[in-house]
Amino acid sequence: MRNGVPVSSMHWMGLAVDRRAAEFACGSDFRDQLTNGVTYLINIPDMLKCRDERVAAESLVQEKEEMILQKVQLLGGRALLVAVLSVVMAVAIACGSADTAEEVTTDGAAGGDDGAAPAAAVEDTMTGPPGVEIVATDVTFTVDDLVNTKNFKKSKEYKVEGLEGATAAIYGFFGPDPYDRQEFEARFYPDHETAMTLGVDFADESTGPDAVIAKDLQRWDEGLTQRRECQGNVRGSHHSGKCDNAKYGDYVIAGNLVLLCQGKDSETSLANCNALMDALQAQ
Repeated sequence: MRNGVPVSSMHWMGLAVDRRAAEFACGSDFRDQLTNGVTYLINIPDMLKCRDERVAAESLVQEKEEMILQKVQLLGGRALLVAVLSVVMAVAIACGSADTAEEVTTDGAAGGDDGAAPAAAVEDTMTGPPGVEIVATDVTFTVDDLVNTKNFKKSKEYKVEGLEGATAAIYGFFGPDPYDRQEFEARFYPDHETAMTLGVDFADESTGPDAVIAKDLQRWDEGLTQRRECQGNVRGSHHSGKCDNAKYGDYVIAGNLVLLCQGKDSETSLANCNALMDALQAQ
C-alpha cells in the first residue's frame, strides 16, 4: 500500500492514463486526416475548372493549327496555279504571234490579187485556269453596266483596299422575282489579264467547299459577312447555326469582271452566274 492506495490499484490507474494518452494521439491523427480530406473535397471544383480550361485551350490551339495549315496549303496551291498560268499565257501569246504573222503573210499575198485587207487576229478568251469558267467577251465592264442590268439591285459598294489589283467591287441581288433573288459579288479589274491572275487568286479563297472564310485568314475581309452563310438554323430559335460556310459556290470571269455567285454547289452557282451574265450582255 502506498499513501493509503493499494499497489495493484495504482498499477491499473497508470495503465488507464497511458491508454487515454494513446487514444488522444490517435484522435489527433484522425482529425488531421479528416481536415485534409475536407480540404481536398473543397478544392475539387477548382481542380475540375482548371482541367476544363486546359482542355479548351488545347482544342483552340489545335483548331488554329488546322486553319493555318489549310491556309498554307491553299496559298501554296494558288501560287503554283498562278505560276503555271503565267507560263501557259506566255507560250500562248508567243504561239499566237507566230500564227498571226504567218496568216498575215499568206493573206497579204492573196490580198495582192483581190485587194482584200488582212483579217485582224481575235484573242481566244475561253482559255483560262483549269476549273474556271470563262465567258467569251472583249467588253471591259463597269459598275454602271451591272447596276443598269434589268432585275439587278445593288446593295453595297465595297472598299477595294486589300483586294489586290481590283478597281471596284459591289454586292447585290439579281432575279426576275424580287422575293426570290440570288446574291452576287462583282469584282472589277483594269483588264482581262489581271482578272485571270490576281482575280482568280482572290476568288478561289472565297468560293467553293475549300473557301477560307475565317476573318483572321481572309486577306481581304471587306464584305466577309455577306460571303458567309449559316447552316443548321433551328426555326424559331435565336441560334444562327454554323456560319463559316461559303455562300458563293463558284465564280465566272468575263473580260475584266470576276463574278461570285450564290449557290450550294458549283453547278447551282454557275447557273446563277450565267443567268446574270446573259442579262448583262443583252442590254
